[in-house]
Amino acid sequence: MKRAGALLVSFVAAAAALGTMAAPVSARTADAWSNSDAFTSKCLGFTDNYPSIMYSQAKAQMAGLAYSPITGALGSGFTRTAFLNEVFYDYGVYVHSHGDNYWASSGAPNVDSGFLQDPGSGKCNTSSDIVRSSAIRTATSGTPYNLVVMSTCYMGASKSTMPGAFQIEKVKNSTQREFYLGYTYSTYDSSAYLFEANFFSYLNGAADHSRTVYQAFAYALGRGGYEAPDTSDPFQPNWWGNPNYNGTAG
Repeated sequence: MKRAGALLVSFVAAAAALGTMAAPVSARTADAWSNSDAFTSKCLGFTDNYPSIMYSQAKAQMAGLAYSPITGALGSGFTRTAFLNEVFYDYGVYVHSHGDNYWASSGAPNVDSGFLQDPGSGKCNTSSDIVRSSAIRTATSGTPYNLVVMSTCYMGASKSTMPGAFQIEKVKNSTQREFYLGYTYSTYDSSAYLFEANFFSYLNGAADHSRTVYQAFAYALGRGGYEAPDTSDPFQPNWWGNPNYNGTAG
């Protein structure tokens, strides 16, 4: 696997520089990223305080699933460059931002889904901030991923190309250790936060990690009470992957 090979090469180089060799440590790294500067009153007309608590929740819950270390960034550190430089080494990925299914700039497919990097303090997002699935696919270089949560609008829609950026097939009967979660329509942060709180708390609720991602999804969906923008944008989370996977980094 390229990821394991790259980690081993880096380890050997570091050990050689120290003049010693020790057994490499197998880490199952994850990243949590949250665009907070685009959710200010300047950009939305009201202040959205959810980005920071969604970021903190994701880090804590992914740690409960044995991902370590968990890095990433909240706010201005969440840039396209930082994300693409780190994602290759991840086993778990969490992104909170604005998202959509954009028209591809060239080639196929015609849809090239993406989310928006943090624009920086005092700024609002523009089209130049898009982090496209095609760029992520190139950066991941065929490396498999275990758990991917896109806490954005539209990244759970049937036409989204984002699952493929992480080599997760859009099926609901995979036998690999993989699970992708996203939202189909426009989604309020308050609803996404509550759904994810229910999803993760159920998944981490068994000390032996015997609960599956589908059980957690069904539990969270059944809790209800998720406010939606309007009838044309109902609250509708969606998933692809292996329903019997327990979400852990093992």
